[in-house]
Amino acid sequence: MNDLLAEFFNTRSRNIFLFAKGRVGLYVVLKALGLKEGDEVIMPGYTCMVVPSAAGFLRCTCRYADISPQTYNINAAELDRHAGPATRALIVQHTYGIPADMDAAAGWSQKHGIPLIEDCCHAFGSRYAGRLCGTFGCASFFSGQWNKPFYTGLGGMLLVNDSSLLEGVRSLYEKATDVSPLENMRLNAQIMAYKTIVTPRTNTAVTTLYRFLSKTGIAAGSSTNEELAGTMPAGYLKRMAPCQIREGQKNLRDIRRAIDARKKNAARYSRLLADAGWPTLQEPAACESVILRYPVRVADKNHVLRQAALKRLEIGSWFEVPLHPAGTDMAGLGYSAGMCPEAEKASREVINLPTHAKITPDEANRIIGFLKQHALPA
Repeated sequence: MNDLLAEFFNTRSRNIFLFAKGRVGLYVVLKALGLKEGDEVIMPGYTCMVVPSAAGFLRCTCRYADISPQTYNINAAELDRHAGPATRALIVQHTYGIPADMDAAAGWSQKHGIPLIEDCCHAFGSRYAGRLCGTFGCASFFSGQWNKPFYTGLGGMLLVNDSSLLEGVRSLYEKATDVSPLENMRLNAQIMAYKTIVTPRTNTAVTTLYRFLSKTGIAAGSSTNEELAGTMPAGYLKRMAPCQIREGQKNLRDIRRAIDARKKNAARYSRLLADAGWPTLQEPAACESVILRYPVRVADKNHVLRQAALKRLEIGSWFEVPLHPAGTDMAGLGYSAGMCPEAEKASREVINLPTHAKITPDEANRIIGFLKQHALPA
């Protein structure tokens, strides 16, 4: 699979490392950069808790910068306020597949000599100024979770752009463990089940069941109970499973179709929302986004999500809180209420709409029709 990924990103296969989770790639590159206890990492205060956790496992301190309300990405004007003598890295997330302002972020990084790492877990195939997201920073990490354009059934990858990091990353990769044959069988069964039973109308029910099975340890989940509690799980540093690599290879061969479907569905949502008099996603001029989930702000988010579940609509909630998911010990990760007002507001208001290839024009119409009936713009 490394060769297929290298071809997509126009890089060498030796620059790509496949891990059990995308966050493991982040942990590895932070460690390869030499980060240690007391060092500080700037990141957006609108992210998944596994991102600050990866830094926390190295005993680093996280500094949270607020986001732009238009793009949901880190506001580069905030960076100076959060930087200090102990700042050792900047993580820039391309939220929902919308590229961050890389001119501003990379310019700041170069000016201050702070390594920039791209969080591309939402942004496989998105481009900024014609250049693929993931190719700007010293390294970038990607998720291969079920709902991504390129998915492996969990799993993730690290793309290293700075050749000076390769030796350190490779050393850590070689120390990582392989999944057991039993775990590989379980992951393969989950991949088969996902492809067989998950549709736009079963997604909510299956996701609820999957989360329950993950918490009980029956299914392999995105995050373990240990990780959600802020503790580094045993076997955290692990390579991607063989069944995930096979699934990733299949999906990479069809990646252009998957990307085109997401672009068409995002454009369709924009047209339908505009016709209904709702605000639409305003993509910055320099961006060519592959929208993972189309963000929409609503006045009563919890009501909309409850009604959507009853109607069997695949409407989601990222992010429920600034360090998603709800229930995260944000204080334990260094986040206090009021730190990022725009991120907190977005957490209260934003639902998201699916863009994957299983969303037909009829299903997109059904989703927007539901919003017109059951929601009001925030």
